[in-house]
Amino acid sequence: MAAPVPPAAEAGAVLPAAEAVPPARIGGWRRPLLLVLTAGLVGFLCITAVYGQLPNMQQRNIAVTLVLLIGLISFPAHAGARDRVPWYDWAMAVVLVVAAVNLHLKFWDIMMDPMAAIAVPDLVLGLCVAAITVEVSRRAVGSSFAVLVVIAVLYTLYGNLIPGRFAHTGLTWQFLAENVYFSTSGLWGPLTDSFVSLIALFVIFGALMMNTGVGAAMMDAAKLAAGRFTGGAAKIAVVSSAMVGTITGSSVTNVAMTGQFTIPLMKRLGYKPAVAGAVEATASSGGQITPPLMGAGLFLMADFLNVAVTDIMLAALIPAFLFYVGVLASVHFDSAKEGVGGVPPEEMPDPRRLRDPRVVIPLLLPFVVLIGMIAQGWPVSWSVLAASAAIALSHLLTARSLAELAKNTRELVNALIETGPGLVTLGALIAAASVLVGLIDLTGVGVKFTEVILGLSDGSLIVTLLLSAAVMLLLGMGMPTTAAYVLSTAVIVVALQRVGLSPLQAHLFAFYVATLSALTPPVCAAVFVAAGIAGAPWTETAYHTVRLAIIKYLLPFLFALHPALLMEGSAAMVLVTLVVAVIGTVLMSASLSGYLLAPLNPLARVALFVASALILEPEPISSLVGLAMAGALIWLLRRRA
Repeated sequence: MAAPVPPAAEAGAVLPAAEAVPPARIGGWRRPLLLVLTAGLVGFLCITAVYGQLPNMQQRNIAVTLVLLIGLISFPAHAGARDRVPWYDWAMAVVLVVAAVNLHLKFWDIMMDPMAAIAVPDLVLGLCVAAITVEVSRRAVGSSFAVLVVIAVLYTLYGNLIPGRFAHTGLTWQFLAENVYFSTSGLWGPLTDSFVSLIALFVIFGALMMNTGVGAAMMDAAKLAAGRFTGGAAKIAVVSSAMVGTITGSSVTNVAMTGQFTIPLMKRLGYKPAVAGAVEATASSGGQITPPLMGAGLFLMADFLNVAVTDIMLAALIPAFLFYVGVLASVHFDSAKEGVGGVPPEEMPDPRRLRDPRVVIPLLLPFVVLIGMIAQGWPVSWSVLAASAAIALSHLLTARSLAELAKNTRELVNALIETGPGLVTLGALIAAASVLVGLIDLTGVGVKFTEVILGLSDGSLIVTLLLSAAVMLLLGMGMPTTAAYVLSTAVIVVALQRVGLSPLQAHLFAFYVATLSALTPPVCAAVFVAAGIAGAPWTETAYHTVRLAIIKYLLPFLFALHPALLMEGSAAMVLVTLVVAVIGTVLMSASLSGYLLAPLNPLARVALFVASALILEPEPISSLVGLAMAGALIWLLRRRA
């Protein structure tokens, strides 16, 4: 059976010691309680997905309340509370239940006459729920985002005390509470709706995939596909992370899962510990940008843009392909330079395992059902529910004995229990992000950021792109991708559209930059985890990660300047742009690795880097000059070989 998905799916369990809180030890009476709450939440989400949802605030209220209750059990406030539930967690649980019942019963009165229906105790309850939401998100994914929400609350209340461009009139706590809790522009906003109606269903799907042996089958497939080639261990890391990452949607979770195998294997075969960790961190960051799932960002983006998820999947195909081309090329050149070969045959899995229908059917059937139903026009929510049912049924029906059937049933129960913390990680984060977006809208600070960026760039596209990326790398430091992306939609997307990017280009640019938060020093959660597994200094691991992931830093600029990379334009234009981008990506990887057909001296590396940069330029003449330079360099290398 595959290792279960770590409950802290993003940054919380892996940030530096000052921020990390280990998950609770779920035992004794807490295990059945967690199972009941998770089963109730999963059942509620599945039933309402099929038979129709309750009115918006009621639907989101029930789901978020269950998420927060599960969060109080699964994630303690501090390490000393891992084995018990402190009194203040019980108090918060009571507040959540009372507030949920109160809002549910008063919902129609609030809709008819909010001024008469909402009293001061209701406002206090609402603020308490919002505060508990932020606290649970802090426990699950770390304090960075929670601190930002607190700053936003203070800014909303006391913005009149700030001088200069970012000042505003300041708002009362009553007005704040009404907008955060008693409207669909705060806690119960569109982001929360996306989680409740769709994203949570994919969390369930992912937990089933990773806890029923599908993850182990993916690892075996990656070993057989890539293990025998030059740098086989590193290429296994890339391929397996691509497979697993598109399900988990989290670079940190991906590192924690696949890195336990790939990093020690790379070290045994001759990779330096820091390089082994960097390969895994870089490869694991690709799952979030790889169709068909792409984590929560795919569905949030579809909601922001009001387009079908299939449109975003299609647009994201070429950038994801280029990312893996760049990473595989870097890994290959590094391995060739250091003389690292393939994985020894004795460490490879038996290929007959992947010909066993009991392995192949559970591996392929969920994706066939999911993609097939979406392609046929079925609602995405129904498609993912059917795919989840296919996982559960295939896992039960492939049992060959009553004992194996009992074991597989226990694994499904464990998958259900693992789903709870996963739902908390994303649910609490998205609910807190919904509060933040509501506050940004209330204060107009997003518009102010747009004005500042456009004023500094003077309307220049490339300067606007650079400023936007810099702002988001700074503001998103240490944040999970989902939170960083949501923040970027309020801060930089409008500015990007003002200088000519299409809405899809602008959102994909923002999303790609958000995914870099896990890789970019000084707060780089995926690097911290990988360095810990590798036993390497995180600073050295971060250096090699940025080098290996250079294409990911360039990709948002490439598709902003080359819309054809997002499938915009004629088929011929898309094909030509893709071929040129592949050539430029491979050559840039070679220049940074210091190897092409043979080891490169410093002058050749610089010349090849310049040539690759020219090839990736949007102007055709620059690309032709770069191709000519690269051709001349390759000719010289072949002559010397």
